[in-house]
Amino acid sequence: MTSSDASSIYIRMPADLKSAVDDHAKARGSTVTGAAVDLLGRGLQAVADERSVADLQAALSRSVTEKAVVEAELVTARAQLATLGNFVDRAGQRVGTCPSCRQPISGADVFAASRCPACGQPLTELLAPKANSATGIDQRELLLFAGALGALIGVAYLSTKK
Repeated sequence: MTSSDASSIYIRMPADLKSAVDDHAKARGSTVTGAAVDLLGRGLQAVADERSVADLQAALSRSVTEKAVVEAELVTARAQLATLGNFVDRAGQRVGTCPSCRQPISGADVFAASRCPACGQPLTELLAPKANSATGIDQRELLLFAGALGALIGVAYLSTKK
């Protein structure tokens, strides 16, 4: 700043503030005027920066909230993936034999295709067998697969709620 750019301000200030400006001038090895200009400039810059700091704090707060939401969605997605993996494992497992041709059938054959892959016969009798009928199906494996299918339906339902 040149002397032609300079203006004067005359102010009254409390004695303790004047003493602090004097101390600042001594510490910097400058005049009281130089110290007052320096401190006033710093104060004005701090006031101008307050809005930027508040904006940055608000942006950080939003980012933290968004991160928490994304982490929760990731946990849900991992759980859904595990459920789907269990379903896929169960779908491929042998659960019994076809009552018509005695070929092995899987959970997917029973619940997805509802037909024997070898002879094409419907497998609905396995789900609701006639009284006193030997179905040739492993009831334990079928129940485990039905549970996995129920979990898959639950995951599909929950994913539509987002």
